[in-house]
Amino acid sequence: MWEFNVLVTMAQDGHYRQMLEELASYGEFHKTEFHGVALGRVADVQRFLETIHQQRQERFIAFQDISRIVPLDKVFTFDLDDFLAKACQAIRPYLPQMSEHRFYVRLERRGLKGQIVSPDIEQALDNFILDELADLGHSGQIDFESPDAVLAIETVGNRCGIGFITRTLSHRYPFVHVA
Repeated sequence: MWEFNVLVTMAQDGHYRQMLEELASYGEFHKTEFHGVALGRVADVQRFLETIHQQRQERFIAFQDISRIVPLDKVFTFDLDDFLAKACQAIRPYLPQMSEHRFYVRLERRGLKGQIVSPDIEQALDNFILDELADLGHSGQIDFESPDAVLAIETVGNRCGIGFITRTLSHRYPFVHVA
């Protein structure tokens, strides 16, 4: 499987080809079977986000077709019967960052309609995290209004990427957020 570390979505009235052309000099980007969704591999995610941010500030027209960018730390493929187990395993490394903080899980599913139900998976993962934190002697709190972080889970067909979006990250880069 081709490894990707960013997911980019297009603004509603954007031009997909133009967006991909703008991104091409920053890494390897591929369109997906889902309209307005591209997966990319960049050498340095933080530098990539900073470049997009600076370009948008300097030139109004720069990257205007980008709606959002989600940096992804973990990537895996899955089958329907092992999705939840693989997602739980993939989010374990984030537990220390979620300890004693407010957070929530957001799953943006593309494909597999009716087979993966986003609210059910989100709730199961929220509960998994809270249970794991409790087992470690820590706590956390689900908070949709003012979270310290959002655990973003992005599926594209049978590929999944997971990213940890902190409040600081989304404030610095307004285009980094969940749907």
